[in-house]
Amino acid sequence: MSELTTFTLVPFEPLPDSISLSVTGTLVREGHRLSISYLMTGDVNSVALPALNTTGERQDRLWEQTCFEFFVASGPEKLDLSPYWEFNLSPNGAWNVFALDGYRDGLREDPTFSSLSFSVSQSSEGVRLAAEIDLSGLALADSPWLFGVCMVCVLATGEETFWAIAHPRSEADFHSAGSFVLKLTR
Repeated sequence: MSELTTFTLVPFEPLPDSISLSVTGTLVREGHRLSISYLMTGDVNSVALPALNTTGERQDRLWEQTCFEFFVASGPEKLDLSPYWEFNLSPNGAWNVFALDGYRDGLREDPTFSSLSFSVSQSSEGVRLAAEIDLSGLALADSPWLFGVCMVCVLATGEETFWAIAHPRSEADFHSAGSFVLKLTR
């Protein structure tokens, strides 16, 4: 049995009036498999997309460029002391996965993943990133899984914008427990 949810990301601060962008997507959980898809539409040419990296290698500091991200934890609610994982998926094909012991604590590359495959396509519809990831190697309880879905979007002007489902703090902070607002139980 699988469970599907949709999401819409919103920028932490309003975009310049001349730029119209939208980021939506879906999450599907089936057992320990997760499917995630992002779709960026609108003025995609106003976004600085990194050059394609055909090797799809693990890379650090992807959040310094346009990068799709999600965070996952397990339990009935996310607490700042709870362990969680951060997934970075660059539109150029590079990726990384980090494990954390608690709120911004103990950040380290998670060796569970030696590769991570996902697809990126650009068309008249926009930019789509889609991934299917087996999370069975992570120390997640069976149910529920809590997600924070987000994106760093660097505009062609060099301005960084921070997109998430929820912005619970006075500053953009994807690691905040209040950002883990999607719950999938199957």
